Amino acid sequence: MTYHELELNRMQGNPLDSIETWQCSGRDFDSFQKSICKFFDWSCARDEDGPDFAWQMYLGILKPQDANATPHAIMARLISDSGFIQLQSEVSHDVVIVMPVKGALSLQRYNVPLSKIEPGHAIIYQPMTETRISHEVDGESCEVYLIKLSYAWVQRFLFDILQMPVERDLHLGPVIDLATPKARVLSRLVETLCSDDFTAQSRDLSGSLQHRLVETFSHLLLESIPHRYSERMQANKTGPMPNYLRLARDFMQREACNNPSMVAVARAANISVRTLETSFRQHLDVTPHAYLRTLRLKMAREALGDPNDVRPIAEVAADHGFPHAGRFAQYYTQLFGESPSQTRRKGPGAV
Repeated sequence: MTYHELELNRMQGNPLDSIETWQCSGRDFDSFQKSICKFFDWSCARDEDGPDFAWQMYLGILKPQDANATPHAIMARLISDSGFIQLQSEVSHDVVIVMPVKGALSLQRYNVPLSKIEPGHAIIYQPMTETRISHEVDGESCEVYLIKLSYAWVQRFLFDILQMPVERDLHLGPVIDLATPKARVLSRLVETLCSDDFTAQSRDLSGSLQHRLVETFSHLLLESIPHRYSERMQANKTGPMPNYLRLARDFMQREACNNPSMVAVARAANISVRTLETSFRQHLDVTPHAYLRTLRLKMAREALGDPNDVRPIAEVAADHGFPHAGRFAQYYTQLFGESPSQTRRKGPGAV
């Protein structure tokens, strides 16, 4: 299998749309840095001065069923014959996993350096603050597996499991010990997703299969490592939801745009408002008011991402139960990490 030299000056628009970019290589640091910046939003620096820097990258993507949408996940196997420093200063809530295969890593966040992270461990983080990872050579090269999960996808995935609002900071890692049974399974799945054979074929898979693969990986990841919602995920498996709570939740989903009162929700479930409040807190760790508001915000987000919906943002907000545009924008930004107008500019890939 031959390596394709990446002709950066020919790349137009989204580099993921290029047929050959799944397999890139180069012999200088400038082409390496430009490639990495395009795909992973990094800046890079050399560990040491020198004219030569040979590198190879095998890149795969997993998209949702809408082929034009932003990828749920980007996977890569990256090899270089020299060490380098990976810098991430742009704030993002995407979930990034870096697993060393050959060589070692060291992570610095919040100006607190960590010891070396060698094969058998991995780094997982959200770049909400400046993140610096040093890639060190072992012998003649260093090699890592990389996976970046879209935060918008992770948020929707967790919401579907937990049926509660999801905070942007997931309290991840930052270091995973891959020796535990669940983590070993996760490690093997990362190895498969980042393998040359899989990355070469990933974009040719059907949209539904790509979606299922990233769903499976996300579920395994979130059950294998500690995070903000670990206990809640475990509680959801051990404590069945009462039928009256399901009735209340289903009624909210049907009537969300009408912004029903809690009296109406309780009546639909044949319980008191007090029982409604208590049950939501006990089983979903959220108030029924916050749950309903999140439902309405998600529906408004879908409308704003619809290119055929050209209504003013204030009208979309009002139609989803938010008569005050300023308050809508505040709630929306807190939940999704971007303003309603930013979602509209991004189009269908935003949701």
